[in-house]
Parts: sequence; structure tokens; C-alpha cells
Amino acid sequence: MRPFAIIASLALAAALAACSHPGSSVRATASPTRPPAPLSASQVAARQTLLSADSSLSLLASRSLHDAIASGATDDVVMLMPSLARIGTRDSVLAALDSLNAVTNRTLSWRPIRAELSADGTRGYTYGYGRRVARSDTLTSVVPIQYLSFWRRESDEWKLVAWLISAGGADAPTTAPDACAHPEGPTYVATHDSTAIATVRAADLDFSARSQKAGAAAAFREFVAPDGASIGTGATEIICGSEAVPNGVAALGPGALIWAPRVADAAPSGDLAYTSGDAIIHIGKDISYSNYLTVWKRLADGRWRFVADGGNSAPAPSTSR
Repeated sequence: MRPFAIIASLALAAALAACSHPGSSVRATASPTRPPAPLSASQVAARQTLLSADSSLSLLASRSLHDAIASGATDDVVMLMPSLARIGTRDSVLAALDSLNAVTNRTLSWRPIRAELSADGTRGYTYGYGRRVARSDTLTSVVPIQYLSFWRRESDEWKLVAWLISAGGADAPTTAPDACAHPEGPTYVATHDSTAIATVRAADLDFSARSQKAGAAAAFREFVAPDGASIGTGATEIICGSEAVPNGVAALGPGALIWAPRVADAAPSGDLAYTSGDAIIHIGKDISYSNYLTVWKRLADGRWRFVADGGNSAPAPSTSR
């Protein structure tokens, strides 16, 4: 959820968090009454290749973040880490990681709880739970995380295109909340849809315009998919479901949260995409900033709706990014 990584850095964070999101004590909404459409055997097999790629990258990142990005990311990868500006291109990400490791050795490990692919099998996303380990000469710290990844299949291998690492909670569950546990098979295919990137950008801008006019809760309620999720709210469990997700931003009224995409990618089949950009949060006289990553799924009626959304605190955006 875009704003909460930012809110945590403000003086009134505790009061806002208490009234604006459910926290770890409130469970996700119940599963939809209509059972999900079963995946075909080929779709199940394809999804397993993505899960295997995600798990393999975790194993490598538990030893070396540098090596994980060097071998597992695309040239144009986008990385979002707490309190840092959005980093684009693999070389820039590697330079940033090497700079961090010069101060403290940092590794990551995680486990996916959900994966879904585009109809043409060229794009996919995963999200789940993990931990960040930071080691110095005198101290080792372990911090729970939640993550969201968008993937592209290149030369028959899955490569990381966009990666969000955000705050999580201790004692995360081993499976996805019921409302997000069972992705359906693809329901919309527009082969070689050259407009997909443009239309998903437009959907993201419409989403922001709705938040500015009617408040974040109304916007999230309109644009969340039935099985949509918010990642990185600081709660133990990823927030899932078309009711729970909007409830998490109920305190942010008209104009409090606005954003704009800067980068995007979409499957040629036109049914799965991501956007990433800069968000601005106005709380009273305070202004703060966030980087966000949103994964979108196109519904059978052609509308884009987000299936996963997360954000991190960030410095003020540069006009050059």
C-alpha cells in the first residue's frame, strides 16, 4: 500500500496507523463465493517455473544480493528499497548494493505465497514474505520483509523486471490469505496488444485522479481487483481482498494521496502489466514521498485493475528520474 511506509516516518504515524489500517489483528476478507477457474496443466507447469525462479533467486540473494541481481535481473530492472530513491537499470542497482555492502553486509531471503502469469507466459508476478539480514563486525540484525516482484521471460528464463522490498511483520503466515490464495486462469487475451503499456499508464493516472477527488479509499475500492493485495503495510499478514485493501487507506481523504507512473511494462497478450512511479502524501502540513510498484491485471471486460500494490518511503522525486 503506497502511503504507509511514508506515514511510519512521520510524527503522527502511530495515531494514523491506528485508525487507517487493520493491522495484524484483523484478518483478510473471506474468499469470493465463486470458485476460481481451474488452471490447465500447462498453466500449472508454467507457474511452477516462475515459482522455481523466484525461490532460486532467494537462495542466491541469501548469499549475495549483488550476485542475485547480476544474474537474475533484466538490464532495465527497477528496484524499490525503503528510504532510497527508485533505482533503475541493473548497473545502477548493483552500484547501490555495493555501496550499501561497503558499510554493512546485507542479504535477503524470502518465500513466495502467490504467483500468476500472463496468458502468453511472458510476464508474471510473485509476492510473499521474507527477511533482511544486516551484518557488521559487532552486530547482526534481522528484519521481516514483504516483497513484490514483476518478471519477464527472456531466452526461456525468468528475469526480474521490478522489485519492491518493504516492511513486514514478525511471524508471517506460510500461505496467502484466503482472499488472494487462488489466482484464476487468464480471462482476457489481446494478442500483440501494442496499446497495453499506454492504457495501463492511463489507468494508473485515472486511479490517482480518483484518489485526489474522492479520497484514497474510494479510489482503491474502484481500482482493486477482487483478489487484489497490499504489500508492505507493516502488518504481519499481507492485506488481501477488495474490502480489506480500501479499508487500509480510509484515513486518507481527497487530495491526501496522489501519484504518477514513470515506468511501465506489459505482456504482449495485454492482460498483465506493472507501473512504478512517485507518490506524494499530504497529512496536515506535512508532505512526504513514496516510490510505488503496482501490478495490474486486465479483466474480461477490458478494464485494468490492480492485483498487487506496494510502496516505500523515498526522498523527494527528481524531475530527471
